[in-house]
Amino acid sequence: MTMNSSCAHLDHKEKLCWIAIITNPQNDLAVSRNPVDIQDDITICRECEQFKKTTERGFGRRAADEAVITTVMKLIEQLSVKKQNLQQTANQLKQSLEQLSLLKNITDALACSDCLEKSLRIILTGATSGDAFGFNRAAILLVNEKNAMLEGKSAIGPENNEEAIRIWKEISKIPLSRLLEEIIIENEFVSCSLEIMLSKVKIPQSESENPLVKALDETKEKIFNTRDKEFSKFEFTWWPQAEQIVVVPLICEGKPLGLILADNVISKKPITDESVEALKSLANACAPGLQNAILHEKLQAQIKELERVHELFKLNQAYLVRHERLADIGTLATKVAHEFRIPLVTIGGYARRILKTLGSDLFDKHMVEVVIDEVDRLSKITSEILEYSRSSKLNIRECNINSIVEETMLQLEEKLDTSGINTEKLFESKTLSVRVDSERLKQVILNLIDNAVDAMGNGGDLVIKTSKHKDYVILDIQDTGKGIDKYSLENLFNLFYTTKDKGSGLGLAVSKKIIDDHGGYINVNSIPGEGTVFSIRIPACNQRQETGDVKNKS
Repeated sequence: MTMNSSCAHLDHKEKLCWIAIITNPQNDLAVSRNPVDIQDDITICRECEQFKKTTERGFGRRAADEAVITTVMKLIEQLSVKKQNLQQTANQLKQSLEQLSLLKNITDALACSDCLEKSLRIILTGATSGDAFGFNRAAILLVNEKNAMLEGKSAIGPENNEEAIRIWKEISKIPLSRLLEEIIIENEFVSCSLEIMLSKVKIPQSESENPLVKALDETKEKIFNTRDKEFSKFEFTWWPQAEQIVVVPLICEGKPLGLILADNVISKKPITDESVEALKSLANACAPGLQNAILHEKLQAQIKELERVHELFKLNQAYLVRHERLADIGTLATKVAHEFRIPLVTIGGYARRILKTLGSDLFDKHMVEVVIDEVDRLSKITSEILEYSRSSKLNIRECNINSIVEETMLQLEEKLDTSGINTEKLFESKTLSVRVDSERLKQVILNLIDNAVDAMGNGGDLVIKTSKHKDYVILDIQDTGKGIDKYSLENLFNLFYTTKDKGSGLGLAVSKKIIDDHGGYINVNSIPGEGTVFSIRIPACNQRQETGDVKNKS
């Protein structure tokens, strides 16, 4: 081989063996080349025929020349080996950089995933993408802690060579980041036949000899040959045509979440230690995100279960309320018979006396007044019974609670003026809007103020205050009366319980029912001998806020 064709190099049109040129400076090829074309890569000389001939002529001469030539040859050989090692290292670094780039895209996508199914597809898409991972098929099995099963959850991969060629050709033009974005925005996924078969897989964790369970228990990656006895005695028809399979556990904080299973059934590419390490790095990077997705799915399932239980509770509550009302109505019938009997006897006796004395000097106007009082009493009891027993049909509208209180107190103005009670109104200046049946709420306020007046007897202080706390508008009615003892507080809202001589025991029960029907509640605080505070809380509407209180004494 002549000098013109003997220079070994990556591109013989560009690179020359510079040692050959030095030893043969008059060579036509050397003369025609620009000095910048001559490469300093001494490893090129190793394959140069001209250089070999030059060095061979040096052997057999002086020992010094032979030593120099041998040394040069050894150096060139070592440099060539080192160059190969550097190239191999560069290739490994390039692959590692690709892995890191893919891992970043995958973990970023996992952070954006809002459900477990999407998270599984993101991981599997990563396992089957690029040269860094690039398995033909991949699947994930997860641990079900409730039944101690390893269950198939998701799989991705072509069914045959034709489908593989078509799919790989399509996705080769799409960046991984784009594929992952499409998974994140997708709402529904179509399962491939591989995933359909996998979804039926349930392997008991107690099956300790199963290769998959063993890999999970040992938390160690494994490569299996399906022809091995260890593998062949277990049922793996759900993963067809497989010959060599790699299994990598998904571990987060020492807890096994499941397994990634992968193979190269289409390309027949051997599963190397490097590819196993790559899949292991993918599993380690994705395990925390997968655990978050699993916890999120559990949380969503618990929320749905709580919602279902809440709906059942509401249905049962309505059922219990109806039956409680029926029970109350039974008690009511007995109480009504008792309450009505005394006024009716009184009315009957006075009516007969009026009839006997009508038109005579014995006629007493007071007897008519007694009859009217008893009729009024019966009418009041009847109204309260109807209010308590009828279904809640509220005429709801948005109202200002300050206005409702003002209107109610106008109705009680005469009674308050004649009772020697000092009334103080503390209303917030901001509009306290509530959605209520204003007439029903007035009924409650009338009843509570009437009770407060009765409790104070010969006078005292009555404070009516409105305020807002969080999502509730609060109406406080405070008196300085005789207070309520502990026993009475516990029974205060029970049907027919009363401490008044002529009380029906329906007023507070009806008031509580009205507030309950509005989604609110009543609190009572009392100190015997000092007074009582009834506090009504009703859900507030959205409203314009202003600060400050207005004091109005009357």
